[in-house]
Parts: sequence; structure tokens; C-alpha cells
Amino acid sequence: MCTHTVSRQNRTRGARVQAAPALSAIVFLSILAFPAARAAYSQDASSSNSSVTLPAGTKIMVRMVDSVDSDNSQPQQRFRGTLDTNLTAGNRIVAPKGTTVFGRLLVAEAASSTTGGRLEFDLTDIEINGSTHALTTSSNTAEGQGGGSSRTGTKTGAAVGAVAGGLGGAVRGAGAGVVADKVSAGNAQGEKVKIPAGTLVEFSLQRPVSLPVAAE
Repeated sequence: MCTHTVSRQNRTRGARVQAAPALSAIVFLSILAFPAARAAYSQDASSSNSSVTLPAGTKIMVRMVDSVDSDNSQPQQRFRGTLDTNLTAGNRIVAPKGTTVFGRLLVAEAASSTTGGRLEFDLTDIEINGSTHALTTSSNTAEGQGGGSSRTGTKTGAAVGAVAGGLGGAVRGAGAGVVADKVSAGNAQGEKVKIPAGTLVEFSLQRPVSLPVAAE
């Protein structure tokens, strides 16, 4: 009886001795793998949470996607545009050319018999990685000339004379973009203002903004 008991104890002890190196190997491999896994996680977390702060005064060049005009658009109406150049912070691209941005009309006044139409607009949001982020930018104003008995005939496709706002002259390529139209020949009517799709407009950040970096 004692012999069998001792034999079983020896076999059990032998199994434990054999299991110990295997367990040690598993623990050792886990220790080796942990720093690599932690580094990979840190890199993923860093890339997904990476953000930069753009200072006030950063220029944002926007190509209009939606057209707006003083006769048909309404105050607070939203419009879309796309970045015409990469939005950068130093050497880092925050949002590439083509990124969608959104703006609003602060003022949309139709032309009258004595005054020209007037539009004032700014940017409100930018879309990065599927989410929108608020912006505070300068506003731009485009105004048509007022009517008068001495002003007859039709004026179409002419550049709006007054483009004002935070940047002054920020609506680029006015000859092909912002236009003022006389309503009809012989009318003493002010010019309406239209900013067609494709017009290039420059805005400027009025406040610093922290934005995520667009995924590549």
C-alpha cells in the first residue's frame, strides 16, 4: 500500500515539475508581448486622438458648392463649400483640399428701387473624420449698387464694386464669381448680388480652434 502511494506521489511531483517550465515559458512570452501590445495601442490611441490648435488669423480658402443671392436667399440660410487648399498647422495637414465646410448667411437683403442687394456670410463648421467641428470666422459682405433714374439698361456679369468684411476683398475672382445684375432695362432698380457655385472666398479664423487631424 505504501509503495503505491509513494509511486503516485512521485508521478504527481513529476507532472508538476514538467508543468512548471511550460508555465514559465507562457509567462515569459506574455511579458515580452506586453510592451509591444502596449506600444501598438498607444500608437493607435495617439493617431485617433491626435489634434492640433489653429491660431486666430489662420486663412481658410473655400470654393462655394451652393450658390446664394440677395433676392432668393434668406438670413441664417446655410450653404456648403469645400477647402480649396490644404488646411495646415505648421507642416501638418489638418484637413486636405476638398474637405467639406459649412457657412451661413448673416444678412440677405433684396435689391430695392434705391438700394442694391446685400449679402453677409461666414463659416460655421468643418467636417473632419465624419464629425463636424465649430468654427468662428470673419464675415464677408458683398453689395450691389443702388438704383437711380440715370442708370438704365442691363448690367450682367459685372464684378460687385463693394466687397467688404473682416478681410476686405476676400471674394476672389470677382469677375467670374460675385456678380451684380440689373433687373431690367429702364428700371431704376438696385443691383442684386449673386455668389455662384465655384466662387473662391477667403475667410479668417477669429478664434483659435482645436481640430482633429484628418485620417489619411
